[in-house]
Parts: sequence; C-alpha cells; structure tokens
Amino acid sequence: MNVTWADVQKEQGGLRLTILGIAGLFVVGIITMFYQAAHFGNPAIAFIFFVLAVVFLLLSTKRIKRFKQMYKEIVVDKAADGLFDRYFYEPEVGFTFDEIQKTGIMSMGNRFKSEDTVRGTYKDVPFRRSDIYIAQHTSNGKSSHTTIYIQGTWICFDYNKSFNADLQILSKDFSFSNKKSSRLFTRAAERRHAIQTESEEFNQLFTCTCQDESEAFYLLTPRLMQMLILLKTEIGKPFMLGFIDNNLHFVISSHEDHMEPSIFGDCNLAVEVEQVRRELMIIRNVIDSLAMDRKLFE
Repeated sequence: MNVTWADVQKEQGGLRLTILGIAGLFVVGIITMFYQAAHFGNPAIAFIFFVLAVVFLLLSTKRIKRFKQMYKEIVVDKAADGLFDRYFYEPEVGFTFDEIQKTGIMSMGNRFKSEDTVRGTYKDVPFRRSDIYIAQHTSNGKSSHTTIYIQGTWICFDYNKSFNADLQILSKDFSFSNKKSSRLFTRAAERRHAIQTESEEFNQLFTCTCQDESEAFYLLTPRLMQMLILLKTEIGKPFMLGFIDNNLHFVISSHEDHMEPSIFGDCNLAVEVEQVRRELMIIRNVIDSLAMDRKLFE
C-alpha cells in the first residue's frame, strides 16, 4: 500500500465526519425515543435510528483499520529509516503469550495482547520489538475489575552468548514483575535472590535478582550500570531487563499504546515520526552500550 501523508489526512478527515454522523444518529434516536414515549407514539422509529447507527459503526471499523495501516506505513518507515542495518515492520504481529511466560520475568494475567512488531538487526545483533498489554480481569457477576500488569514495549535482543545468571534488573517503580524469589512457589534450582552492587546510585534506582551471583556481577559491569542510570533519566518510565539464555529482554512500562494514531487529534508528521524514532533509538542505545563492553561477550 503506497500512500502519502495527504492520503492519511484525507482519510482521517473522512473518519471524523463518519463518526460524528454516527453519534448524531444515536442522539436523534434517543430524542425520538423520549418524544415517542411522551406522546405514545411508535418506538420503532427510534429503533430505526439506532439500527442505522450500529450498521454505520460496524462499517466504519474497516475504515479505521485502513487509516491506522496508512498512518503506520508512513510514520514507522520514516522513523526507522537509517537506524538499523535492516528492519521489517509487522503491524499485526507480536509476541505470543507462551513466549513471554517462558521468560519467567513477568506476572501473567488472563488478558494478553501484542502487536506492532519491528524486527531486524543492528551491529549484527538481531532484535524484535513489540507493543504489549498484560492484565488480570476478574468478575463476580455483579462487578468486574481489571488490573493492568503492563502496557508498553517489550524488546528482545538475541546475543550469541548464553547468560547463565538469569539476571533480572528492574527499576524501583516497575510493578508486577516475577522475581522468582519465593521459597513457597519457586523450585530451589530456579529461585533468584536479591543482590547489591557497589554503586549506591544504581542501588537506589534498581533492584537486582539472580540465580548465579558470580555471573550476575560479571554482567553488571560499570558501563552497563551507567547506561541503565542514563536510560532511566532519558526514558522516564519504569523498565526491566532480563538476561535469559542467550536473550536480553528489555521491557518498558509506559502505560501507553504506542504507534497508534488519534482519529480526532492533530496528526503532525514531523512530531509523530520524531516520537516513534525516539522509541526505536532505545534499541540502538542498548546494543551500542553492550557492544562497547567486550567483557560480556568474551
């Protein structure tokens, strides 16, 4: 689908009119319903307005999907241009529930969604980045409640090295991680324990748990710790790292659904591209910082 930004703006304008028209049908339906009830008229007239509104709403879902695809094709491609050795954008693809569960670093609920995958390589390191949503929904028949465990970004880096420490690093404000530290619910062979580094500044910002303390400190180099301190300031959101097997998982809890356009908000191309580019730059920053620390890959 080869589109221009003018096409995106035109589609957005058409969608706005369509949604306003649907809202108008609902309003007319409600007014007609009360008027007919007050005058003992035929309620079927109001019902017709509601049916028309629902029909147009269902028809508009395809148009909304098309608008989002047009938006993402332009914004993501422009944002990623020149950042990586190669990349692919798959808006409807994401991590699976099983993939995230197997990492053992995140609490898993009964609501799960992942999409907007950007995958590729940078400095010979394969990466995969997707939006992610995990929540726990409960209902007793009378009321319901949803606790959001994470809404943000999950990035997986595939390094040619096995990390035996199962090291988990999370900022102090990151919630709903799975630390695997409970003696009651975790087998001894899989259990992590908390460790402290020699950096007081790092210890104030982050919590570290691991299985193998010797390898954990091998991974927790001064360069890595300094990078994480700088990233905490730059990102400004809770985040977590997990060194598992030969993968490094980087999870940001932004409480946002990224790469999603607003139908009624102003879509400024330069602003939208810059925002997505900042998010994708995190991938480069992590790879650049670890690539400089050759000790990790000897």
